Amino acid sequence: MYKPEELLSAILSCSPDGFIASDETGKITFVNETVERVTGWTFGELIGKKVSELYSLPESFVSSGSSADHNGKPQVAILARRNGKKIPFKARLAEIRSGGDASHFRGYLVVLHADSPVDSNVDRAQFEFVSTVSHELRTPLTSIKGFIETLLRSGDKLSEENKRKYIIIVKEQAERLIRLVEDLLAVSRLESQSHQLTIRSIDIKKAINKVCDSLSAKATEHELRIEVEDGIPNVLADADKLEQVLTNLIDNAIKYSPKDSTILIKALPVLNDGGVKNKIKIEVTDHGEGISEFDLLKIFTKFGRLDNPLTRQTEGTGLGLFITKALVLALKGDISVTSKPGETKFTVILPAAVSSQAIPLSGGTGPVEGEVFG
Repeated sequence: MYKPEELLSAILSCSPDGFIASDETGKITFVNETVERVTGWTFGELIGKKVSELYSLPESFVSSGSSADHNGKPQVAILARRNGKKIPFKARLAEIRSGGDASHFRGYLVVLHADSPVDSNVDRAQFEFVSTVSHELRTPLTSIKGFIETLLRSGDKLSEENKRKYIIIVKEQAERLIRLVEDLLAVSRLESQSHQLTIRSIDIKKAINKVCDSLSAKATEHELRIEVEDGIPNVLADADKLEQVLTNLIDNAIKYSPKDSTILIKALPVLNDGGVKNKIKIEVTDHGEGISEFDLLKIFTKFGRLDNPLTRQTEGTGLGLFITKALVLALKGDISVTSKPGETKFTVILPAAVSSQAIPLSGGTGPVEGEVFG
């Protein structure tokens, strides 16, 4: 007669599902052959690893503080393979308990439905987004928590200089958190189209000067050169959204340009076939490292930060250009980017506030100033 543990071992070894057990400290204590095959790690390499090195879950007992909400609830685990790739799998998380009344907590068990990976591009994008947001939120929160705990625990032993330094770090991380939340809210509004635009005629030179003035404190080691063609018509846009677009592009140019370099902000009219200046072209050119052809493909995506030494040194949510493109499209415009080593140029084209006298008789009427789009 076989023993229960022998039966359990046979079931686990032949199951198409992956099983990962961990103790109360979050260290892996068991994986079955399916996990080894899917991840490329061996049993010996995985035992003792932190679960965070192998998978992440959008919802967990640890983050929620309640097992009732998530015990056995279907969700998606982002599994890290040995080659660095990440794969989302449908998963369930359960507590491991022992004792007659099942009151002794021993750890967690994650069941990966390895025969049902998340194939939908929408599902994959959604859960990768959740995973990235979780990471971006956790980083400043961990820093804030750590320095606050240090101040509470050892504040009386710290010098005034160190206390001030820690408080400044907490303030900066709180501001970083606020920027991320604001960007996430902006993304949510843009994707749900729950924003309103008040379209009116705007002096593009004044708009550019205003943004450059507001960013002057950040550009003390750069030259912001503005070139606006004489006789350029006004741009037809929402003032706040136009300011946000210009701020994002010029701020990016400042952050990713070397010291003592020039950032050129240029505005010029675009003529249609009838010779009417019906559009405005705005160019922001910097002399930074440049962007590779591969990275250009993801420059306007969510969290599309580039992996190079300069971007790793510069804080950012990776949402700025995604929001910028969405705003430009909402303003009935277009945005593009070209880059080569030592130069990157972002080009925005927006409708011009064309007077009725300038429109040929064969043409239609342009947008009406003050029009509100929902």
